[in-house]
Order: sequence, then structure tokens, then C-alpha cells
Amino acid sequence: MSSRDERHLKVLEKLVLLQSMLYQYWQENLKVEHNRQIYAKLAGVEQQLIRLLQAENVRTNIHRLLNGSVLFARLLGFTFVTQWLMRKKERQINRLSTSSNTQLLDRIEKIRALVIQEKELIDQLKESRLDFVGAIILGMNDALVEITGSVAGFTLSMSNSFMIAIAGLIAGIAASLSMAASEFMAERSEGNIKKAATAAIYTGFSYILTVILLVLPFFLMPNNQYMLALLVTVMISVVIIFIFSYYMDVAKKIGFKQRFWEMVIICLGVSALTFFIGFVVKAYLGVGAGS
Repeated sequence: MSSRDERHLKVLEKLVLLQSMLYQYWQENLKVEHNRQIYAKLAGVEQQLIRLLQAENVRTNIHRLLNGSVLFARLLGFTFVTQWLMRKKERQINRLSTSSNTQLLDRIEKIRALVIQEKELIDQLKESRLDFVGAIILGMNDALVEITGSVAGFTLSMSNSFMIAIAGLIAGIAASLSMAASEFMAERSEGNIKKAATAAIYTGFSYILTVILLVLPFFLMPNNQYMLALLVTVMISVVIIFIFSYYMDVAKKIGFKQRFWEMVIICLGVSALTFFIGFVVKAYLGVGAGS
């Protein structure tokens, strides 16, 4: 076996051991019985992979990785971490499938069959936070478009970072409350008050968090550096879109590229349009911070 194959095989062994330990942890600690049963089956598949890879003795840094993965899952959800680790494992399998070692290729084919079983089980996981992902998207998308567009329009008409920040924050808080109320009424019409309240909280929280991130550069920079603050805000909006698009791609298998570029084009397009409106207001109507 080549040194390249040995390196990729070692990484695959560590991933399989990590997943096995994670699945056992979630089997014991998750509250929903359905998910515990799914992870019990997944742990069984991982044990088959461990025997197939002869990876029982590969324990380097696994416990440290396990603790990090559990913390990661508390922040982003066990579904995201499970899907993310599966992607890493499939990447290693694809690399090993180019090997010229026939014995290794035979093992890889058996591994692929087990991975297919694993993916079918993962698709059966149910995580409550993903049920409200639509509310999160609604709050975040609206905040990105409305607040980035608003501060772009305020930039030239006000020409003062602090005033732009205050105006953007006030507009954002008002809009977040309005969005949360609208989401509550929309869900309430279906007769589920608890779900309506949770959806409203997710919508409002994602909106206000996005607003804070977008107006923060205007608070941190000197009053005369409003153009630089706007540039940083636009960069932050692109980063937020990238992170959330990646999360959705992994956790919900929603295409990354299409969602990312659609949101970037909409967000930047609205920003450019409102920036131009701000220029017109200041240049031709004489409205500005010093007016």
C-alpha cells in the first residue's frame, strides 16, 4: 500500500471511530426516542466499518475530537455535525477509490455499501431547530436586504457613521418586531400557538442579530469613515450569506451555489440602488446630516 493510501486510510479510520463514539453519545443523551434509536442503528453500522478497517487501535486524539464535536453540535445541531462528518468520510473514501491496491479497493466497495445504509438512516433524523429553519431564513434574509439597503441609502444622505448606525439600528429593531409579529400571526392561523410563538422568536432573533452585525461597523468607526463602514457592512453581509448557505447545504441538503449567489445579487443590488437614491437625495434635494 502506498504512503498516500496509508495517510488517507488513517484519516478515514479516525473519522469512523469519532462517528462511532459520537453516535453512542447521542444514543445515550438525546431526549427524543426516535433519534436515539436512529443513532443506535448508526453506531451499529460504524462498528461494522471499524471491523472492516481494522481501526480498533486507532485512538489518537479521538476523545479531544469527540468533546469538540459535541460542543459544535450544541451550537449548530447534531444533524449538521452528522452530515458534515459524513461529507468528510465520503471525501476520504473517494480518494482511496483511486488506489491501485486491489485488496484496498475491495474493502472500499464494502465500505461504500455500509455508507449508503448510514446515509439512509441519517435522513430519518428529526431535529426541532431544523423545523423552524424557514423562520430563521425569513428573519435573516429580510434583515440582510432591508438593513444593508437602508444603511447604504443613509450613508450619503447622512454622511455620519454614528447617525447612520442609530438610524439603521432603530429601523432594524422596529422591523424585527414587525417580522416576529407577522410570523406569529401566520403560524397562529394554523391553530398551533406554541409553534407560532417559537417561530416568532426564531424570526425576530435572527433578524435582530443580523441587524446588530450589519450596523456594528458604523458604531466602531470614526464619524467621517462612513464609506469604509459601508464597505465592511457589505462584506459582513456576504460572509453571513456564505455561512448560512453552507449550513443549509450541509444540514438540509439545499444547494449552496444557487442560494448563495441569489442572495448576494439581491443584497448587493438593493444596496447599490438605495445608495444611488441617497446620492440623489443629497445632491439634488439638499437633504443631509447638516441640512
